[in-house]
Amino acid sequence: MASIQSILHDRYQSILVENIRYLNNPYDPDRTHDLRVTIRTLRGLVKFLKRRIDPAVYESIDSNLSRAATLFNTLRELDVLIEQAGEYAYHHPEEGRGYRHLFTVLRDSRQQEMERTLSDQEHHAFENELTEVHKQIFDLKFNQTSNWHQYISKELNRRNHKLIKMYDKLDFKNYPEVHHVRKRSKTLRYASVNFAEFAANKAEKSAKLAKSIQDDTGTITDAHVNYMRLRQLANAVTKDADKQLLLKIADEQLKKFK
Repeated sequence: MASIQSILHDRYQSILVENIRYLNNPYDPDRTHDLRVTIRTLRGLVKFLKRRIDPAVYESIDSNLSRAATLFNTLRELDVLIEQAGEYAYHHPEEGRGYRHLFTVLRDSRQQEMERTLSDQEHHAFENELTEVHKQIFDLKFNQTSNWHQYISKELNRRNHKLIKMYDKLDFKNYPEVHHVRKRSKTLRYASVNFAEFAANKAEKSAKLAKSIQDDTGTITDAHVNYMRLRQLANAVTKDADKQLLLKIADEQLKKFK
């Protein structure tokens, strides 16, 4: 059975691999997405183990991983936005030729943001964050005599019950609350999948629950982000036709969480 340390080490190596894949082909939206997921996965596992990590060390690792992921936030948002705009264009072909110019604007925005992430300054900062995480992760000293089966099972139960309680009384019109529940569902899901060997029966159930809640809340949070960015773009474009089209697409996103 893999140790807690080896699982964290493997997840760290996954970040390095996905980073190389992103550098090889930054034009592929999946590369941005997968890189961010690997960072979020390691961050989620560290959050799950928070009670067994020195508070100062935990805060440092969490902050480093948060800053590393933040580099790609806008790029990922633009990829999702382009996808949503594409769906709107498909289902509303009556808008005609106005789409072509709009997608030119969106693609230009993505190109600029992609180039920013690839700049020497930004990528150097990203690699520095990963270097710090590497040092901190490899310096963690977990007590190998601890009953990790008991800890993982207990923590899965605790987080499972808390997530259900939060979800049952969730106001889906309250975006910050929805976003918070989504983040907690991700942490539970990542831990359930990666620490499954320590609590197989509980982990499978927790993973299914977490994915279900993550999907439900994700539709709303993605729509909210899309709506805000579409409104921002509408205020920034110079052509009135682009502005009106962006606002129409924004209204479609609004319906998902209003």
